Amino acid sequence: MKPIIILLSGLLAVNTFGQDLNSALKLASSEQYEEAEKVFQELLTSDPSNGDVYYYYGETLLKDYLSDTFSNSFEEYANKAEQLFKSGIEKAPANVLNQVGMGAITKLKSLDTTLALPYFSKAEAAIPVKKKMYTPQHAVILTKLAAAQLYGKVKRYKKAIYYLNWAKLINPNDPLIYLTMGDAYIMQNDASNALFNYNQALNKDPKSPLPKIKIGNIYMRVPNLTAARPYFEEAKEIDSTFAPVFRSLGELYTMAGRHDLAKMNYYRFLQMSGNNTPAKVRYGNSLFRSKDFEGALAVIEEVLQVDKSRNYLNRLAAYSSYDKKPQDLEKARGYMEEFFKNASKENIIPRDYAYYGRILVRLAKNDSVMQNKAFEQLQKAYSLDPTDVGLLSELAVNYYYTRRYMDAIRMFELKASLGKQDKGDPLLIGKAYYQINDHEKSDSVFSSIIENQPDNMQAYLYLARTYSKMDSTSTLGLAAPKFEQLISKASSDSVKYKQELYEAFSYMGYFNLQKKDYDQAKAWYNRLFNLDPKSKDWQIRALNSLALISYREKNYVETKNVYQRILVLDPANAEVKQAIRDLNKVIEAAKN
Repeated sequence: MKPIIILLSGLLAVNTFGQDLNSALKLASSEQYEEAEKVFQELLTSDPSNGDVYYYYGETLLKDYLSDTFSNSFEEYANKAEQLFKSGIEKAPANVLNQVGMGAITKLKSLDTTLALPYFSKAEAAIPVKKKMYTPQHAVILTKLAAAQLYGKVKRYKKAIYYLNWAKLINPNDPLIYLTMGDAYIMQNDASNALFNYNQALNKDPKSPLPKIKIGNIYMRVPNLTAARPYFEEAKEIDSTFAPVFRSLGELYTMAGRHDLAKMNYYRFLQMSGNNTPAKVRYGNSLFRSKDFEGALAVIEEVLQVDKSRNYLNRLAAYSSYDKKPQDLEKARGYMEEFFKNASKENIIPRDYAYYGRILVRLAKNDSVMQNKAFEQLQKAYSLDPTDVGLLSELAVNYYYTRRYMDAIRMFELKASLGKQDKGDPLLIGKAYYQINDHEKSDSVFSSIIENQPDNMQAYLYLARTYSKMDSTSTLGLAAPKFEQLISKASSDSVKYKQELYEAFSYMGYFNLQKKDYDQAKAWYNRLFNLDPKSKDWQIRALNSLALISYREKNYVETKNVYQRILVLDPANAEVKQAIRDLNKVIEAAKN
């Protein structure tokens, strides 16, 4: 699920502020973040003691970050916003909004929510005890306090609702309160209460497209695209210049598979966002989020041709080159290395190392030096975000398929220790032990899988293979009971499990041939012959084995007949023709 931008509706809270501040916030709400920043900077230059400007500037930076957490650097945006909030506290200590901002930043940076409480307490202390002293600005402070509770990975929903209910007592007609309440509920997957509050916001401000967009987004989550579309169209009727509505329509048509209409709306989003370089960047980001990687790459490369100052575009170009089909791995590698060359440490996110590692894994093939570098990058990405279980799985799987089996086992077991083991993980662990010939552990793992997943055919197969590896001249047949167990399970669907049965019949035929139980051996090879009438290779292998048995029994006529059956399947088989000629001589000699 894409991040919910809690602060999108900030414009509604500043009706009483100067027109220039409203202009900056309108630019931000239309996702023209770079243009909004320019206005904020001008405002601070002209009035460096305005606490509201510091707060809303910092809030806009957080909104910019949350709009694209995929490629934006948290450190870069958070540090800049934090500095603005601190400056706001210093320049305008009576304005507690910057205390709210500091609390929000602290929550984003830490899982320990108590670290943010001192800031929130200072802001809350600004609310009068007596109701007759309440002003609309006090409702704004409480609403912003509520929104701040929804930042970070540990959210304080009850506290957010508490602040919002308090704000409603002060200013029940403020639509921002209901929008934020809706955000709090939708983040808890409570669509019913979210819809109620977004509709309340719409009733308070029927001329705002925001509630319509948020309601439409709820229906897209279901997904019910038919129900979502009218809300976006109505939002467009309310304000046909509001860029985000076209992005939402682009996402809707992408989900519907109407890529022509998706691109058209994304292009309108570009035009409404200003059609300048920052707008093109946002357009490229939108195409990337909609998984139009080819389109995203084309837009990004167009920007890079005239403006190479935005190094993060090299990142997005690398991601797009890797994700598009067909992949362009060399181009992806070039863009990723260009990004790293120009990036400061705070601008690098874990996903950068992850993508670079993926790219190198695909390019390395059997190049062990490049493989080492690839895994170094993937490990670095995981070390920066140990909560990324998907990356841990990726590491484990890549280790396995590059034959680094002990590393694969280590990663899978780490994942299991975190309580995040997927159903297929034990099988790969067992296969890894199988590949390094640790028969005792592979036996244990596959036996455990069979006990817990009695229909896992691969576990039966690999358990039998494990015992087959332990077979020797003196212990031949150790695997026979395991293959018989496999045959018993697989025979329930001989078409679906024909590959497993092929291996089992082959083993059982060979085992009985070696112990000279020719009747049993013939029976198994005949089953192999009849397993798949479309597979000539399997039939020829079965017939060759049957011919060998007849030859060992000195039944040369039967041997010749079997070879002639092979010629029906493979008329050009020179070896079989020679064998028949040799057998004819033996048969003739026996007559004399």
